[in-house]
Order: sequence, then C-alpha cells, then structure tokens
Amino acid sequence: MKTILFLVHSLLFSDVLFAADSSDKANTAKTLTSSPVTTGALIETLIGLLVILACIAFLAWLLRRTGRFNTTANGEMKIIAGLSLGPRERAVLLQVGEQQILVGVTTQHIHTLHVLDQPIRDTNLSNSSPRFAEKLQQIMQQRGNS
Repeated sequence: MKTILFLVHSLLFSDVLFAADSSDKANTAKTLTSSPVTTGALIETLIGLLVILACIAFLAWLLRRTGRFNTTANGEMKIIAGLSLGPRERAVLLQVGEQQILVGVTTQHIHTLHVLDQPIRDTNLSNSSPRFAEKLQQIMQQRGNS
C-alpha cells in the first residue's frame, strides 16, 4: 500500500517539480543568434532525398529488367516468353500446368489468342535471356581475368 501511495505521489508531484525545473532553465537559456534552418541544410537534405529516390527508381528498374516480378504460383503457372507488339501491347506465352496458352495483353484487356495443343519445348526459348546472376558472374570472371 505504501508503494502505491509513493508511486501516485511521485507521479503527481514530478510534473510540478519538472515545471519548476524547466522554468529555471528557460530563464537561463540562451537565445539563438542564427536560424537553425539554413540554405545549406535544406540543400543537403534535398540532395539526400534525391539520391534515395534515385536508388529506389534504379532498383525498381533493375528488378523489372531482370524479370524478378515474374513470380510463379507454386510452379503451376509461369510466363515462358513475352513479345512487345506496341507501346502498351504484348503477346505472352503462359505455362499453366502442362498446357501452354498464348494471350494478348493490353492496358485494358487480356485475351486468349491460342491454346497450344503441343507445348513448345525449345531450349533456346528459356535460355534466350540469361539471368542477372549469370550475367553478373560472367562480368566478375572477365574482370578477374584481366
């Protein structure tokens, strides 16, 4: 019971002591002679912000370029190939289980163009664009040899 009273007492009177302590500090505090926000500080903050935004944009471009957004649904559905037909139109070959479907993708619609009777099993189709990791490894080997 005494500890509860002590806690209540300390909570109630600590604000009074803090207010008295801060008023003493306010009287003895010095005033600023210059503004804490300077042109140099604003420019430095703006440049830092631009660098961070550029890094985010570069990483998004890199992920999109390497095809890391082409995720699989438990290995049952994946994009095999894609071909740009215009600025916003694409033909995409999808693998769904054992079946392959050619679809046309626009900004507003997705249409099934053809369902393939026999799946395309061309090795050049899947190896036409090397993965980012493979490209990076080749570059690192070339630099190590030179």
